[in-house]
Amino acid sequence: VAVPASAPSGAGVLTLADLQGAMAGLQQQAAQHQQQRRPVGLQEVVTPQAITDLLTQEGVRNRLMEQLPEGQRSAAHLEENLRSPQMQSTLRSLTAALMPDDNGSLDGYHSVLANFQLDASAGQRVLVESNNPIEAFLAAVLASVKEEKATEGSEESKAGDGDGDGDEMKD
Repeated sequence: VAVPASAPSGAGVLTLADLQGAMAGLQQQAAQHQQQRRPVGLQEVVTPQAITDLLTQEGVRNRLMEQLPEGQRSAAHLEENLRSPQMQSTLRSLTAALMPDDNGSLDGYHSVLANFQLDASAGQRVLVESNNPIEAFLAAVLASVKEEKATEGSEESKAGDGDGDGDEMKD
């Protein structure tokens, strides 16, 4: 688009008001974009299909059943609990606790990690890169599971070397 040569003399001058208006518009667009990129909630991650997939894994199913009260340690009770509205509500509450507060503080996120005894450094890279505390929480959970499996594997290999109590006599 060509600018006519007879444009008013002040037409090419940018004023402070113009800049402030442009910045306000950008901030509003950024806020709208941020709302559109809101992290997926845990209740959206733990879908009925994800629950079905978990329950088909015998080891996972058995470990989860250990967490149920004594009289309810069955696959049927576990599935009922995992598919309950209370579970969905709990996942929504946990999601809300992980999210930054109105001031942008992640104190809730750090409190959740502490309560679950998760290593915050395991999710720190994800948190910095994606600014997504849900993803960072899941990374910390995954790291904890991997560490636990490695520890179990290490203990099993030690048990295979002897009686497992570490009191073998050396010649």
